[in-house]
Amino acid sequence: MNALFFGSSDAPLYGVYHPPKARSGRRTGVVLCAPFGQEYMRSHRAFRQLALMLAKAGYHVFRFDYRGTGDSWGEGDAFTLRGAVDDTLLAMEELRDTADVSEIALVGLRLGATVAALAAQEAEDLSHLILWDPIVDGPSYADALAGSVHDGTAGGAAQTLTRSTPAGIVHAMGFPVGAALRDELQSLRTPGPLRHGGQTLVVLPDEGDTAADALGLESGNGTASTERAVVPVSGRWDEVDNWGSAMIPQNAIRFLVDWIQNRAR
Repeated sequence: MNALFFGSSDAPLYGVYHPPKARSGRRTGVVLCAPFGQEYMRSHRAFRQLALMLAKAGYHVFRFDYRGTGDSWGEGDAFTLRGAVDDTLLAMEELRDTADVSEIALVGLRLGATVAALAAQEAEDLSHLILWDPIVDGPSYADALAGSVHDGTAGGAAQTLTRSTPAGIVHAMGFPVGAALRDELQSLRTPGPLRHGGQTLVVLPDEGDTAADALGLESGNGTASTERAVVPVSGRWDEVDNWGSAMIPQNAIRFLVDWIQNRAR
């Protein structure tokens, strides 16, 4: 595991490269697109485990922080969807420069899946796109960020975790949400239609989830191959459980690794 900074020197991005542990000759690199805010914290260990398991399977893996998040450059309100897409394209380029790979797979979770779907429209040599529980309704997601959550106690008491500042920044569960991101979310209905030359997988937590339909995957849209899978997980990414406890759905992580192994060179 190699930590590094990449991108421009005046706005460096933080990334972690996981070299393959097996001498398998894999030609596919995997870039992981993280969720936003509290969901980033809740999924961090799951993403690290996913990266380690993919590296063990022989893949070059790269995970990173978008601008304004984690250890990357920028204040928290610098995070936008457009910026995250640009950062994802930079991460793909960094992995190509770091590792000897001929194609790239993008794996995104929640808003990171939305970012991956948007980046897929601009990326070159994208072989696989895996959208795990993607956000397809921006206004509803924005409402969830700006709303109240339950504290997980037996009484289920509601806590208001949003406040406004004079600068116009909204704090959602401790994470700043700038005006630009709020505007982007209000105009986001679906991150598609998806058009790239590789295979697409949408992983949903339950049968009733309409994300796959919203993405237009059932009707054919120029994507070479699309799949839909339901992989239940215990808990919700957008839930605050004891203020930031990790969520590590082993069944879903194993499913993703197996799917990539069966399809990516």
